[in-house]
Amino acid sequence: MSFDDSVEEFLNTLTEQPSQAEKKEYDSPLYKKWFRSKTQSGFLSIRPWFVGMKFNIDIGKTNLEGKLESSTSCFVDAVDFAAYLKSIVTGNGVLNYPANQRTGTTFPESFVSYGGAIINNQSVSRILKIQYWQNADSQTHDETSFVWKSGHFKARKTESGAFIPDMKSPISVDSIKVSRQEMVSISYLLDLCLYSHVTNNADWYDV
Repeated sequence: MSFDDSVEEFLNTLTEQPSQAEKKEYDSPLYKKWFRSKTQSGFLSIRPWFVGMKFNIDIGKTNLEGKLESSTSCFVDAVDFAAYLKSIVTGNGVLNYPANQRTGTTFPESFVSYGGAIINNQSVSRILKIQYWQNADSQTHDETSFVWKSGHFKARKTESGAFIPDMKSPISVDSIKVSRQEMVSISYLLDLCLYSHVTNNADWYDV
């Protein structure tokens, strides 16, 4: 079985994510990180979307004047994402999230979320991938930091509702460096957010 076929088999188990027209208003950002270098700046924003029991991950770039240049938004399952971050915090990430070619992860402690939507009458695959930060030499990696990549790709929608990405046809791709310590803080915030939601919504599991 080819890698593309393996990805398609995996994606067939997933449901379509909401289009812009279907989404309701989000809460305020739960977490926001800014970065700035000599050549560029950007941000990572995480917002809860409890109607779909997901988190919206938005990664973007701004120019030196602070104007938005690009932004790529993805949705992740709230429980799956929180469980991944918790594994990083507890030191169980290598065991719970080993490298897995089927899901496209080269390193342990990696996370990939596939989804998609019909945007402007076009099937679009939305992918969030988190893995170790690649150093400038591209031959080594830094296990103390992670790169979060969000990407939109032209896609083929299957009869089951899955979106099969054409990785050679990117629509937008954005990334940001996140330290292991920052991921611990994000995990704690997500835990607090989910605990609060579950406590105040007894029927949360029916969503």
